[in-house]
Amino acid sequence: MKILVVSDNHGDEQILTDLVAKYANQVDLMVHCGDAELSPVQSPMNSFQAVRGNNDDGLNYPQQRLLTIDDERILVVHGDHDRVNYSLTPLLLKAQAERASLVCYGHTHQLAVCEDEGILFINPGSISLPRGEYANIGGTFAIVNINRRQWQVDYYNRNLQPVPELHFEFSRH
Repeated sequence: MKILVVSDNHGDEQILTDLVAKYANQVDLMVHCGDAELSPVQSPMNSFQAVRGNNDDGLNYPQQRLLTIDDERILVVHGDHDRVNYSLTPLLLKAQAERASLVCYGHTHQLAVCEDEGILFINPGSISLPRGEYANIGGTFAIVNINRRQWQVDYYNRNLQPVPELHFEFSRH
């Protein structure tokens, strides 16, 4: 299974349109981790399984989504209600309670990926307003390949090109 994960475009509609045009037929699922600042019923947002971010007031997105695809339980949140700026522990506990194997979150505008307790946590970073160590890339999104043995995570820049040094593999337990 292949999943595209994006977050924090903050009204930048064109980059999401570009992602949908290129990847809609290449991935099994497209998720948006919040702060789209675009209507959930308009294109390109209607191509994403999206959640509400702290800047999505008045937009009819759910606070979180729990998706089940091919026996994978995928938890999608923005992260602001889960204190992701400080620790992933609240998100880990939520993922365990939901029996999720993959957690997609945003909010920090900084890409991150790790495995903990058999759960993969991925923050695609902000596609439009990046912060942190990789801000100089100019915005990122991620594609996660999942099979029974491993997770593969590749980060891409706004030009839809892979960033070779941001390729990660995690064995599944």
